Amino acid sequence: MAQLAPAEVDMVIERALSELPFDDWQVIDTRRDSTARQADFVVVGPPGVFVIACGPRHNKERARAKELMRLLDAAHQVADVSGVRRDEVHPVLCLTGETPEDSWSRGVTVCGIVNLADTLVFKRERLDRSEVEVAASAVSQAMRGNGGRHRA
Repeated sequence: MAQLAPAEVDMVIERALSELPFDDWQVIDTRRDSTARQADFVVVGPPGVFVIACGPRHNKERARAKELMRLLDAAHQVADVSGVRRDEVHPVLCLTGETPEDSWSRGVTVCGIVNLADTLVFKRERLDRSEVEVAASAVSQAMRGNGGRHRA
């Protein structure tokens, strides 16, 4: 996967945090906790669990396809450790740059940094506040290595 510099990913996380309602959402930075990184962070909120990777806008088609498949696999692993159904876990590829993106490819939502928060918020609510907390705790614990083989 074409990885972004940590400062670029920090900018994405910061933007996502600033536009989400704090009471209902939790962000888990998976970059520090996992040795087999397939996602940059996981966001848990009322619409479900979002497994998010950040990538450059311009990528060759074959490389992008591999990136999307790895992200989809990471989302399935997160579903296994978070205690929510797979249809409540959404893989998201967030592209760099200031151009909005809103597409779907190989089971993965693709968005831009500028519309990441909208992509997360404007989905049907599936989890109540206690389910958000339980799922976020399970994912966070698994990312620290306490969850065996399940890593994102």
